[in-house]
Amino acid sequence: MYVKDVFSIWRLLRGIWPGVLAVTAYAALVFYLYQYHNWHFLVFPISIISILGTALSLLLGFRTNSAYDRWWEGRQIWGAIVNDSRTLVRQCISFIGNGASDREEIVKNMAHLQIAWCYALKNSLRKEPVLLQADLHLNAEELDYVKNHSNAPNAILQLMQTRMTDVYQQGHMDHILFQSLDDTIKRQCDSMGKCERIKNTVFPIQYSFFVRLTVFIFTIILPMGLIDSIGRIAIPITFVISFLFFYVESIAVVMQNPFENVPNDIPMTSLCRTIEINILETIGAQNIPDKILPKNGFVM
Repeated sequence: MYVKDVFSIWRLLRGIWPGVLAVTAYAALVFYLYQYHNWHFLVFPISIISILGTALSLLLGFRTNSAYDRWWEGRQIWGAIVNDSRTLVRQCISFIGNGASDREEIVKNMAHLQIAWCYALKNSLRKEPVLLQADLHLNAEELDYVKNHSNAPNAILQLMQTRMTDVYQQGHMDHILFQSLDDTIKRQCDSMGKCERIKNTVFPIQYSFFVRLTVFIFTIILPMGLIDSIGRIAIPITFVISFLFFYVESIAVVMQNPFENVPNDIPMTSLCRTIEINILETIGAQNIPDKILPKNGFVM
C-alpha cells in the first residue's frame, strides 16, 4: 500500500526505537564504567570498528536493494495487470462479431469475470477470503465452479478462456483476433504466476539473521571504540549511528514482502477498484463505484 511519508516513517520508527534506546543506554553504561571505574580494558581499536562499519554498510545496501527489487517487481506486475485488464475488455468489444446474437451479454460477462479475477488474485495473495468482492461479479453457476477449485483466480481465467473459445468456435471471431485475445489471457496467467512466486518465495532467513546479527555486534562494540577519543560524546554518536543502521535494516524488512497487507505493500485494493471503474465505464455500466480514497494516511 502507498503510505504518506509521515505515517510510513512513524511506523518504521516505532519498530526500531527499543533497539536504538537499548544501544544508547548500553553506550552510557560503557562510558560510566570507563570514566568512573577505570575499566580501560573496554577500549576497542577504532580501526577495526571502521572496517566492520564499512562492511556492514555494503551488506545493508545489498540487503535493501534486494528487498526493493521484490517490491518493485510486484508493482510492475500489477501495473501490467491494470493494462491487460483494460486491453482484454477493449478486445472483446472490438473482436466479437456483430453476428453473435448475445454479443453485448458476452462482453459484459467477460468484463465482470475480469474484475472478479483481479479481486480474487488480490485476496489470495493477502490470505483474505478469496471471493470477497469477486463474488459480486460472478453468477451462481460461475460461483459454484470457482468454489470447487483450490486456486480461484486460475478457475476464473479458465471460465474466461472457455467463453472466448466458444465464441471462436461459433464463428463470431477471426482466428488472428482470437489468438491476440488468447495472448492477453495468457499474459494475465503469467502475471498471476509471478505474484505467486514472490509470495511463496521466502526471503532467505539466514541472510536476514546474519545482517541483523552484524548490526547488533557493530552497535555493541561501537561505543568501546569511541569513548577513549571523544569521551561522553560517544553516547549521542552511538545513538545516531545505531539509529541509521537499524532504520535501513527495518526498511528492508518492510519491503521484502509486498503482498502481506501491511504498510508499504502494493496498493492492490486501490488498483482493483481502478480496474473495476475503468472496465465498467468501458462497457457503459450505470452503477460505477467510487475511487478508494486515503484512509488514516494510506491507500490499501
